[in-house]
Amino acid sequence: PNELVNAQTSIVYYNDGTTELGRFAEQNRTSVDLSKVPEHVQQAVVAAEDKGFYENSGISPRGIVRAFINNMKGESTQGGSTITQQYVKNYYLTQERTISRKIKEFFVSVKIDGQLDKSTIMQDYLNTIYFGRQAYGIEAASRAYFGKSVDQLTVEEGAAISAIIRSPGNYDPHLPENLPPDAPLVVVLHG
Repeated sequence: PNELVNAQTSIVYYNDGTTELGRFAEQNRTSVDLSKVPEHVQQAVVAAEDKGFYENSGISPRGIVRAFINNMKGESTQGGSTITQQYVKNYYLTQERTISRKIKEFFVSVKIDGQLDKSTIMQDYLNTIYFGRQAYGIEAASRAYFGKSVDQLTVEEGAAISAIIRSPGNYDPHLPENLPPDAPLVVVLHG
């Protein structure tokens, strides 16, 4: 695994055991077991990122060909990556956009899909993916966007957080540049 992919956030509490004093981490991440992620959130991630996740062998030849053709035509850049490929890129490889990294990603994804069950891949993916707001993993993202643990996400919140994966900087609903020009200003205070 990459150096930071398993890094966890350390939380320090006051002596009452519940009041948080502070958090320390190189990456804001708290890994959770897949059983803590509601089924509707898992399904929203599959719908947003890789509809064929449970049937594919870690790769999507159709997605790769579609992305290649669109990229060659100069249309919007697409990765054609499955959830397994994204997991492999984040967990084992780098973010560099090179042909050699893509080839490694392809072969490692097929191997990982043959070695791990889909639940393990989904769990590891959800714990490593970047969601924006300095949140790595679904638990940190849930707290960053909604101020609650992932197991408390509603269907709507699960859908929103799943959509953010594709482009956190462009889909974060609280960034002013992502709001329609006539959107009302709403201030939410936590605390």
